[in-house]
Amino acid sequence: MKKTIFFVLAAILVLGCQQNKTKLSDSKTVSDSTLKTYFESSSIPAAVMGTIDADGNMTWYHFGPSIWEDSTTVISENNIFRLFSMTKAITSVAALQLVEKGLIGLDDPLNELMPEMVSIPILTKEGDLIKSDQIITLRHLLNNTSGFGNVYFSSRLYNFNPENWDYKDKPRLFEPGTAYAYGTGLDWAGKVIEKLSGQDLETYFRENITGPLKMNDTWFNVPADLSQKIVTFGRRDSLGIINALAHIPEKPDTDYKGAMGLYGSPGDYLKFLNCMLNFGKYEGGQLLKTETAELMFEDSLPKEIKIPAVEQFDNGGIIGFSGEQIDQMKNDRWGYGWYIESDENSDRPVNSVYWGGVNTYYTLDPQNKIALVFFANYFPANDKESYDFYKLYEKEVYSR
Repeated sequence: MKKTIFFVLAAILVLGCQQNKTKLSDSKTVSDSTLKTYFESSSIPAAVMGTIDADGNMTWYHFGPSIWEDSTTVISENNIFRLFSMTKAITSVAALQLVEKGLIGLDDPLNELMPEMVSIPILTKEGDLIKSDQIITLRHLLNNTSGFGNVYFSSRLYNFNPENWDYKDKPRLFEPGTAYAYGTGLDWAGKVIEKLSGQDLETYFRENITGPLKMNDTWFNVPADLSQKIVTFGRRDSLGIINALAHIPEKPDTDYKGAMGLYGSPGDYLKFLNCMLNFGKYEGGQLLKTETAELMFEDSLPKEIKIPAVEQFDNGGIIGFSGEQIDQMKNDRWGYGWYIESDENSDRPVNSVYWGGVNTYYTLDPQNKIALVFFANYFPANDKESYDFYKLYEKEVYSR
């Protein structure tokens, strides 16, 4: 008997060559009973997880209903979830496509193209706002060194609420290229793509990424004829109960967010990851040149820039990290669109990449030619139960 009580609330409104001992065995079976036991003892309403191997074979596991209030529904890899920060990798591919086309260089100044971005002041640790005329580049936006942070990862930004603020983003946290902050740089990269391509991000993605890969369930604005595939979204309350929220958007999105705006299905996202396993190549074409795709798996940060520990503060229940999660990430690095694994004791190999959204996760391992995804959808992001389920599945895949 599942211990979660569901009810509807109003809608609310986130490679190198080194190897370790991790290897895949020849067995093709993940323990379904292990996954089922975990799910049934948890409060997670529903989850989907799947893997694609070197031969292109996909394996899927499904638990729970797609609509939490309706036990007759069955969740699958074809249901549509909110991708949140899993949008970042797709936006990174789009930006690098423009680099390949010669429309922009990674280190070209964006100050003239994006005056509305570079005019945003810096909020110092002392609480002062200062102007900066330093150059911001596309590289800075893609590798989180632009100075733009995330309101739910930074108490400085979360608590910044002036009476008058006419800028299009929260203030920056530091001068570009001097530090790392997980933030809205990929949102701004999306705006760069729109300006240079002359298309909105929805249209650009459909023509250049999601369309060619036949990711027919992946949109900023899910078409009306697909809306019935959107899963219930939810939020864990102070008592630990995950409550259902209205799951179909009430109005269309008109301001596309390259860092967090997409909806998509697990099946679609695994298609994208499979393309990246093949360094941009897919059946019928190539999203990126091989050498460009390989850049996404390389450490994009200057050696002197370290990724700081995740800040723990009351962020309104939007982001949740356990101590184990923080410890596992502490020495990792950032490629383009995702983190790079550095821990030799991890279940996944060193130099594989990973990231996620709101209790959606993926692991992408070019060394062993395998990708896996895990999808649940509720706040807080990085909820311990969901994260542990993802890690259990990842461990099962690597112990096959």
